[in-house]
Amino acid sequence: MVSHTQGAARMMKNRGFVEPCDKFERNLLHTLRGPVVIHQCLLMTGCKLNLSKVFDALLTDKIQFSSREWKSFIGKGLDPSNSPDGQWLNCIAAIPDLLQRSKAVLKLCKAPSLQTLSLELETRSLLQEVKPTITTLCERLQAYDPKSTPAELRDHLHAHYLRSLGLAISTGIALNCVLSGLEGTSAEICEESSLWSEEIFHLSKIASKYRPLGAMAMLICLKFAWMGAVTVDSRARIEALLIDYSLACVGSTQEVGYCDLTSMKKRFTLQDV
Repeated sequence: MVSHTQGAARMMKNRGFVEPCDKFERNLLHTLRGPVVIHQCLLMTGCKLNLSKVFDALLTDKIQFSSREWKSFIGKGLDPSNSPDGQWLNCIAAIPDLLQRSKAVLKLCKAPSLQTLSLELETRSLLQEVKPTITTLCERLQAYDPKSTPAELRDHLHAHYLRSLGLAISTGIALNCVLSGLEGTSAEICEESSLWSEEIFHLSKIASKYRPLGAMAMLICLKFAWMGAVTVDSRARIEALLIDYSLACVGSTQEVGYCDLTSMKKRFTLQDV
């Protein structure tokens, strides 16, 4: 049985990357890209969702892309309109390859080098790309007016705006973690990640009414929020909300574990090299 996510990845891989012929084909490729990116998010966070067979394949190892294919198929090229949703997808699509290359460089050379400097510049460039996207998505959410939205779309649109902003902020926190692993933790990185962590916590509280499916992505976001938190109290609040979300979305607390969260942070800060 081929899952939706496996099928989407296989179709993109077999097609190869060439520019879409028309708007219809571009939109079709967008619908294929989404589940593949979410699959990668789950792998990066070590998520173990088991809500139903729909989600079982999200953790399969049958979806394999080389670094070049991942950048070509999932990253830039499908979204010439530069929509904010496409922009954060482009940024998060670059992280798996960035993590692999950063770990490979640090294994060979622990001291700063031209290679680590190049990776730092690349990470900062991605951060500069995702920050205005976060601002745009925040403004979009603030401008949302349920009264001017068709009744049948209100919940779907609001949940989408909350998810998109949460995932874009999570991308920023992930990049800050990689940057701290490459050049060391700074007050600037800690302050920014802490603010983003609080924002995800706030968004998750609002999105809780759309659980389980409408807010499933916030399970991923809350894990990144935990990584960005700098105080024990902040992490404790996030863990409590993670437990609440896990019970509501999965029916158990399997998504919450200090060891899992710590391992995830070590992965992104390159401490597991």
